[in-house]
Order: sequence, then structure tokens, then C-alpha cells
Amino acid sequence: MSDPNDWEWVRVTAQGRVYDDERPSVNRLAWAAVALAASHGGERSGVRRARAVADRFALRARLVRSLGPWAADPDSLAADVLAEVGIPDRQQKVVARALEPVVPYVRDEGLRETVGEWVAARG
Repeated sequence: MSDPNDWEWVRVTAQGRVYDDERPSVNRLAWAAVALAASHGGERSGVRRARAVADRFALRARLVRSLGPWAADPDSLAADVLAEVGIPDRQQKVVARALEPVVPYVRDEGLRETVGEWVAARG
């Protein structure tokens, strides 16, 4: 696939299955992998990087919130968010809203404090 719209269709379809609480956890996790891969494919095909990155962060945060920290490492997510530069304010706010309920799951105390401040500054 080379058209960004094709990748977006796959991502949105897969993400819808991740958000379906009626599905078994392992099924939702498998669909999350599809959605994340499609997001990367879309970015390579022309989807704006800031939007793709924000979507991936929000999806990973959703996995932590709905399935638990075993599904997506909250420390890794927090570190990735803090390391990302160049995301416009609008996408930062989207990520902050998604990340806020994940902050208590971050095991590293210093990282939890730093990402909590990052979320608070954008909330």
C-alpha cells in the first residue's frame, strides 16, 4: 500500500477493534499491533508525523488504561512522550489527555513526576 488513506483505513478499523471492550484482551492487543503498524505505514506514505505520533501515543495509553500495564509498558510510553520533539500544541494536548490516567502506572518515580508535570502543563 502506498496511499496514506489506505493506511488510515486499516489503522482506524483496527483501532475500533482495540476499543471494543467486548473483545478478549489478547484479541484487542493483536489489533493494537495492527493499528500501530498501520500508523507507521501511513506516516511513511504521507500522514503528518505529528498526527501519527500522537495517535500512537494515545493508543498505547488506551492499552494501559483498558488492559493494564502488562499490555503496554507505561514507563516506556512516558519516556517516549518526553523524548518526542516537534509535536504541535494541539497534538500535545491530545496526548496529555490520553496519558493523564496512565501517569500513576509509571513505576519509575522520577519519570512519573516528570511526565506528570508534562501532562499538567498541557492539561
